[in-house]
Amino acid sequence: MSKNLIGSMLVGVLLLVACKKQTAQENIADEVTTKDFVYNIATKNITPDELVNAKIASPIGVKLIYCYLSRANATDSLIHIELVDEQQKNNVNLTIPKDAFSTANIHIKGVKLAIKHIDNSSFESFVKVSGFVPPLPKLEDFAGSLLPDANGNIQINGKAISENGVKRVEIYDDSQSSYTLVETINNPSSSTEFTVNYNYVYRANTANVKVVVVDNFDLTAEKVISVPVLPYTLLTDLVMGAQGSTSVTVNNNTFIAETGTLSGSCNLNANEALMDFLFYGTSNGPTFYSPTNTTNVAANFRCNGTSWSIENPSNFKATRFRVLVPGNAAIDNVYASYNANSISNLDDSGLFNNIPVPSGSTARFDGSATATTAIFNTTTSYLIWVRIPRANGTFRNCLIRAKEVVVASTAGLSTIKFDIYIQK
Repeated sequence: MSKNLIGSMLVGVLLLVACKKQTAQENIADEVTTKDFVYNIATKNITPDELVNAKIASPIGVKLIYCYLSRANATDSLIHIELVDEQQKNNVNLTIPKDAFSTANIHIKGVKLAIKHIDNSSFESFVKVSGFVPPLPKLEDFAGSLLPDANGNIQINGKAISENGVKRVEIYDDSQSSYTLVETINNPSSSTEFTVNYNYVYRANTANVKVVVVDNFDLTAEKVISVPVLPYTLLTDLVMGAQGSTSVTVNNNTFIAETGTLSGSCNLNANEALMDFLFYGTSNGPTFYSPTNTTNVAANFRCNGTSWSIENPSNFKATRFRVLVPGNAAIDNVYASYNANSISNLDDSGLFNNIPVPSGSTARFDGSATATTAIFNTTTSYLIWVRIPRANGTFRNCLIRAKEVVVASTAGLSTIKFDIYIQK
């Protein structure tokens, strides 16, 4: 065999071997190590790691990686390009930014990796990413509207519920126009149901209280409770005395609704045009009196022994009383509203709807007699509708809740303790 032929055959073998080595090298697969990830659609968080990631061991070397979001209901979309440093080409730590998943939804299947090698060959892999929509938390059994009690307290009750676990409940109010945090109630056990029993103390100018539940995924739900701006003022535990005696001067036997203040015997003349009702002790029992009904008893009100002499009876207001005796549907509704602390107004057509307007000039206490529209007690018929004329021809309504009456042996030293709602 000629040397030329042998040489040619040797060259051919060498080329064939080289070609086989190159093909084998091109077919060597990259090794991609990763996990299965879950993307929380609501919180935009990723688990079990904070970011979708993968390790790529490449015999050839990686130049760049194209990352495509794969969804069941849409074509794949490019969400990230990773440029690989030359020194890291054979061992790449791929991390995909969280904001790359901004278009992800429940239909997400994962991320397709298109790996481009330094020799322009390529390899594909896939990172599984599942979409997860957690159930939203909720608030149940909270009232839609609540009124503060006499001490400005509002009891907020209800349940915060989340299958993800309740982290905390927050209470806000709008006393400063925008909502501001009042209280944070933590739930250390992260139970799925948390009972809220919170005593909110009313802050001036509050119109709404907002309850917010935050669960362990930081998902929230809220409930707004309205706190109506009440068209009345409530005064509690006022104590009025009667007319006094020849030796005792009383300083709290006159009530002025406009200012919600009490005055006494030494100011009767100065207050003739201002007073709305008086308290007077009779032989039959202590009694609320209209100013226009005091003509025959005025002399029994004494300031340091000096009797009251009316200066201008034409200034007196013709205040009228009606004791509300239960047993009538309209009156029973007033008692129910009072006892539930849900009085929203003192209007003739509102709280007092279908009740005859007051017409009596007195309302007398008698704890043993049968209650009437003119006789009250402190146990069953303890609410009194008071109607006070205004200078413009309208009326101011008040509601008295008689609480305690002391019937003194000297009638003029009797006292009464009461709450009163005063229409603004």
